[in-house]
Amino acid sequence: MAEIRKIIFIKNAVETLGYFSEQIARELERNGYETCFIDYERMYESMDVMLHFLDREETALVTFNFIGLRGEAVFQAESGRSIWQEENLPVLNILVDHPLYYHSCLKEAGERMRVFCVDREHVGYVRRFYPGVKVEFLPLAGNELLFSHGDGEHGTHRADVPEPVLYGQRTFDLVFAANYVSMEMLEEKVKALDDDYRIFYRRITEDLIADPAQSVDAVMERHIRNELGAVPEEQLCAAMSGMIWIDLFVRSYFREKVVQTLADAGIIVRVFGADWEKIHCKKPQNVRTSGGKVNSAACVQAMRDARIALNVMPWFKDGAHDRVFTAMLQGTAALTDDSRYLREECRDGENICFYSLRALQQLPDQVVSLLEDPVRMAELAERGYRMAEKRHRWKNRAGLLMQALRDIDK
Repeated sequence: MAEIRKIIFIKNAVETLGYFSEQIARELERNGYETCFIDYERMYESMDVMLHFLDREETALVTFNFIGLRGEAVFQAESGRSIWQEENLPVLNILVDHPLYYHSCLKEAGERMRVFCVDREHVGYVRRFYPGVKVEFLPLAGNELLFSHGDGEHGTHRADVPEPVLYGQRTFDLVFAANYVSMEMLEEKVKALDDDYRIFYRRITEDLIADPAQSVDAVMERHIRNELGAVPEEQLCAAMSGMIWIDLFVRSYFREKVVQTLADAGIIVRVFGADWEKIHCKKPQNVRTSGGKVNSAACVQAMRDARIALNVMPWFKDGAHDRVFTAMLQGTAALTDDSRYLREECRDGENICFYSLRALQQLPDQVVSLLEDPVRMAELAERGYRMAEKRHRWKNRAGLLMQALRDIDK
C-alpha cells in the first residue's frame, strides 16, 4: 500500500467541528500532508475539487460524528455504496458525543474505519458493545484564534496565532461560551411518552442529578436491569441508544443550574451563545448575552478578553471539553467541574480551578474569592497556558492522528 499523504476534511456541516478540522489540517500541512475540504456551503463546487484531489492509494477521510458517512446522497456512488467505500478509503472518525448517539452508524462501521472517542469511558463503551470497531482515546484540544491569509487549492492555510491578552487588561470577569437549551423544550419531549416510560426516565434523571459523578450509560444500564432483569448486550445497547433524551436533559439541567446559581448570587455571567435570554432565574439582569449564536472564533475571542472562563462538562466523566483547554490557551483561568482525565492532567488551584456539581451553593463564593485575588489568578492562568500550550493544542492531537494514518493496514 502507498503511504497516506492526502487528507479530506469536511467543514460547515457543524461549525465547531469544521473549526476543529481546520486546526488539525494546519498541523498536517506543516508535516507535509496535502489537505482538501468539502464545504457544505459550497457543496457541489468543493465536491468537484475533492474528486480531482482524491488519489485512491494515498488518501484518507478525517471526519467527526459520522458526517459524510450517514448515507448523504451527495456522497453516494451509482452503485449505491458511498464514494468512500467505492474508493476503499481509510476513515478516521472522531466522536465528540457519547457513542450511544451513533448506535446504527457504529453497527455498520467498516473495517477501514478507526473511531476516536473524547472520553475514555466512551472508548470502553464502544469496545464493549461494538467489538469489531477499532477505537482509541483522543481527547479534545483547545481552540486557537485563527486568521486566514487566503485559501490554498486544497485546504485553508492559517497564520500563527497571537499571544494572549495581558491578564490585567481583560474586559470581562467571567464568561461562558455555550448555547442555552430550554428545559421546557426538553420537558415537552418526555410529556409525549407513555406514563410508564415517563416515570422510568424520571427515575434515571433523578439518580444522575443526585449523584452527578455517575456516567449516564452506567445509570441507564442499572435501571434497565432493575426493570427487566438479565438483558442481552445487543438489546441493552439498543435500548440505551433510544434514551439520548436523558443525556441531553441532565447536561442541560446542570448548564442552566450553574448559570442560575451564579446570577442569582449577584455575579455577572457574560454568556456567548444562543437563547440565553430564555433562562429562568431570579436576577436575569446578571446574565449578559451576546445577542445570539456565535461562532468558534468569537468564543475564542471572548475567552481572550476574560479573567475566568466557565465550563460545565457535557457529562464527560473521563475526558475533557475543548472549552477548558481553549481558556488555558488564551491565558484565562479555567473554572470547571472535574473528570478523572482532568484530575490527571491538571492541578486544582495551580493551573485550573475545579468546582463541584454536588455543592453548587459554594460556587458563587469560589468565584468571588478568585476575582478578589487577581495576582494569584493571573499566575494560575499563566501556568495553565504553559501546560496547555505544551500538551493540549490540536497540534498534539494531530500527532496522534498522523500515527494512526501511518498504522493503517498494519
